[in-house]
Amino acid sequence: MVVGLVLGSDDPDPNEAASAIRATLAAAAGSLEVARIEYREAVSDGGVERRTEYEGSLDALDSSRSNYRTVRPALETLVPSLVQEVDDLYQRCTSLMEAPSDVTDVSACLVRLGELLKGTAERP
Repeated sequence: MVVGLVLGSDDPDPNEAASAIRATLAAAAGSLEVARIEYREAVSDGGVERRTEYEGSLDALDSSRSNYRTVRPALETLVPSLVQEVDDLYQRCTSLMEAPSDVTDVSACLVRLGELLKGTAERP
């Protein structure tokens, strides 16, 4: 029932709801890959070299977070142990990117976050 309410349905089909959650998490993970690539192209030696790509990386991170937030209430019910870790990683990645921090550190954060989202999306 919680999943249905999150996805806007009073009487959800559990398989459809699970598919919608998986698709949303996969989209969120895909946006993180875009953020990683854009950030790598934008930042060098701790400084922003290419402003457009840097802004694009932040926008991609925001897009990912926005997708995640649409299914977060359902995840709180289905996999509550994961939610805090994902929330913390979004905050950490944001802080690193806004600093801006070393490309390797940002990439590691984004990859880990993407793995969590993909792993959750692949659960049965």
